[in-house]
Amino acid sequence: MSQVRKTSSTSPAHGPIDLAERRRQAESAEPSAKSADQARVSESARELARAHGAVEASPEVRAERVAQLKAQIADGNYNPDPKEVAKKLLERGF
Repeated sequence: MSQVRKTSSTSPAHGPIDLAERRRQAESAEPSAKSADQARVSESARELARAHGAVEASPEVRAERVAQLKAQIADGNYNPDPKEVAKKLLERGF
């Protein structure tokens, strides 16, 4: 705290803010200076919303099938057909 210096002035750095005066200035501004607020949604945001909707509309994960696959993997018996995997990847655009 020894680094803190005291000032001799007790007045604020700037004059008081007159909100009423600022409001009058804003109201009397030229109409072209006033702009209406706008919001736009990008195409990528729309696409993301469509994808989210598709996921929400899809059926629940087949828990039973997932459990079977996990068991096969744990036992070392899971042997997917590489050609079938490649085919599905190409079909789905991955």
